[in-house]
Amino acid sequence: MRSRARFRAMGRRITALFLAAVCMAALVTTPVMADTHREFEYDVDTPWTNDDVQEMLDYATYWVGKIDYASSQNNTDPHGESHEELHDGGRTDCSWFVYHVLFRYGLLDHFVHSYEWGNSPGEYPGGHNIGRDLSNAVPGDILCTGEGTKSQNSHVLIYLGGDKVVHCAAGHGVIISDAPNHPRQIVHFSCVPNHQTDKGVDTE
Repeated sequence: MRSRARFRAMGRRITALFLAAVCMAALVTTPVMADTHREFEYDVDTPWTNDDVQEMLDYATYWVGKIDYASSQNNTDPHGESHEELHDGGRTDCSWFVYHVLFRYGLLDHFVHSYEWGNSPGEYPGGHNIGRDLSNAVPGDILCTGEGTKSQNSHVLIYLGGDKVVHCAAGHGVIISDAPNHPRQIVHFSCVPNHQTDKGVDTE
């Protein structure tokens, strides 16, 4: 009897050790969920190419018709569960949509509210306010808009070029629409190519 008890105890110890090893392996191999939606490390200094910009814009426009709007809401899935990454059939708002896209491609390292865009440059290092003239905007720029006489911006959009933007709009979700004629501010990241600077892309 005592031998059997010893064997049973040894078996329990072996099982416990095995389960502990499995748990440790899972901790080592499972990625941190908060970073699963980052494609590139945060870096606002390394110059981008036009192809880099297009990749980000393609990702942003992928969500057209797939995400609904919900005011002041982080990304949720169709079941209402919050996630760092976007989900087909989920909900988000304009600020979270812009944040998610820029975070994924390394232009932001934290969330920026719509009212901070254009007003608090310290919240988006590497980005610079370049005024309100839409003719100066280039693909990848952030357009800031507001309503009436509000001193702060209430909506942010990603400029696609050709007077088009992609954004998450109330009553519509993520859509492509005409760019506002008179944005309150345009934010340009210095690492993104502009009209005057070639970042190494063969344009011939």
